Amino acid sequence: MSHPVQDDPKAHMGLPLPHGKLAIWLFLVTEIMFFTALIGTYLILRNGTPTASPFKWPAPHQVHLVEWIGAFNTFVLILSSLTVVLAHYAASKRNFKHATQYIAATLALGALFLVVKAYEYKSKFDHDILPGHIGESVASEGLTIERAKLYHPTGMLYVQRVTEQLKAVLDRSDVPKGTKDECLELLTSINERGLVVVKEENPKTKQLEDVQIYTRPLSPADVGTRVNEILEHHEKENLHLSPAIPFGNLWASCYFAMTGFHALHVFGGIVVFAIILWMGMMGRLGPQHESMLELTGLYWHFVDIVWIFLFPLLYLI
Repeated sequence: MSHPVQDDPKAHMGLPLPHGKLAIWLFLVTEIMFFTALIGTYLILRNGTPTASPFKWPAPHQVHLVEWIGAFNTFVLILSSLTVVLAHYAASKRNFKHATQYIAATLALGALFLVVKAYEYKSKFDHDILPGHIGESVASEGLTIERAKLYHPTGMLYVQRVTEQLKAVLDRSDVPKGTKDECLELLTSINERGLVVVKEENPKTKQLEDVQIYTRPLSPADVGTRVNEILEHHEKENLHLSPAIPFGNLWASCYFAMTGFHALHVFGGIVVFAIILWMGMMGRLGPQHESMLELTGLYWHFVDIVWIFLFPLLYLI
C-alpha cells in the first residue's frame, strides 16, 4: 500500500525580511550613529561652557535664527512624510497615477525645505556669521592676563577683518551719511595708535602748543562692542560687519555641520524622488516598484526625525 509523500518546505537561513529592507535598516543604523555623534558633540560643547564665565552660549536672535522660519520648515518636512506614505499606499492599491502625484508633492516639499534653508544660509553670510569670522570676546571683564594674551592673536584678526569691512561700508552709496559717520569714527579710533600730536594751551605763555599724548588703541573687545552697537542701531541696513558674539565661531561650526549634512541628506532624497517621478510620468512605475517606494519612505522618515531633533536644539533652547 502506497502513501503520498509530503515534501518539507526548504528552510532558508537569514532574517525574516527582504534583503532590501535589511539593507536600508543597516544603512539607517549607520546614519543614526553619524547624527548622534554630531548632536552629542553639540550638546557637550554647549553644556561644557564654564558656568562662571561672563560669556553665555549664543541665543537664537543673536545669530539671526528666526523661530517661525524653523517651525515652518518642520511643518514642511512632516507634511512631506505624510505625502510619501500616501504614495506608498496608493502604489499598494495599484493606483500609480495617484502615487506619482504624491511623489511630486513630496519632491516639491523637499525642494521648498532646501529653498528656506538657503534663505537662512544667505542671512548668515550677509551678517558674516561664519566659522572663524565672529569676534569671540565682547568684553574683557573676568579674563586673566594670561587668557587675554591667549585671545589676542584671534582678536587682532577680527580687528583686521572689521577694518576692511568698515572701509567697504564707506565706499557704498546706499548707506546713509549718519551710518557712515559712525563707521568712520570707529575706523579712525582703530587706526589711532601710539603718540598723537594735539594742540593744548600752555598755562605759562597762554599760547597753543603741540603736545604729544599717548592714545591707547582699541582692544578687540572694544571693537566688538562698538560693532555690535552699530549693528543694533542700523539693523536693517545690511552693513555686512562681523558681529562679536561669545562662542560665536563654535556655534557657527556646529550649526553649519549639523544643518549642512542634514540638507545633503534631504537633497539625496530629492534626487531619488525625482527619478521615481520621472518613472511615473513615463508610465514605467508598476507593482515591482512598491518595495522601492517603501524603502525610500523609510529613509525620508529618518531625515524628518533628524530635523525634529535639530529644530528645538538650534531654534528654541
